[in-house]
Amino acid sequence: MTRSTVLILGAALLVGVSPFLPWLSVGNVGVPGIPDPAGWFVAVLGLVSLILVMPVVRRKWNTRPWIALAGLAATTTLVVVMTAGARTVADRAQARAEAMALVDNVPMAPVPPVRTGAGLWVGLLGAVSLAAAGLAGVWRRDA
Repeated sequence: MTRSTVLILGAALLVGVSPFLPWLSVGNVGVPGIPDPAGWFVAVLGLVSLILVMPVVRRKWNTRPWIALAGLAATTTLVVVMTAGARTVADRAQARAEAMALVDNVPMAPVPPVRTGAGLWVGLLGAVSLAAAGLAGVWRRDA
């Protein structure tokens, strides 16, 4: 097995595991990516990448262009979640705090800040590595 194949395998594992880790955290509560459709999409892309790396390991076919596309799709999805997801979760937490204050007739509690969790960073690292390794394999093959 070559170094690029090991890199693709490791990156696909990182992408596949990342939806099960907390993507965002509100205060002390982590929000994993898997109940969200974006989390399922990234998990499927990780699984597809793992399946696509097997012919490369067995040296049967070159599936690196498809691996590069899966990596680019995962990168795009994770960047969108990173930019828009924190705002969406903050809006949900604000609405929940307002509803609790209205129902209980008490002053509204402040909403804790929303932070990016480890799952998004791990997934982004894996997705960028997957795209880079796939594109490097395509580029080197064409040269």
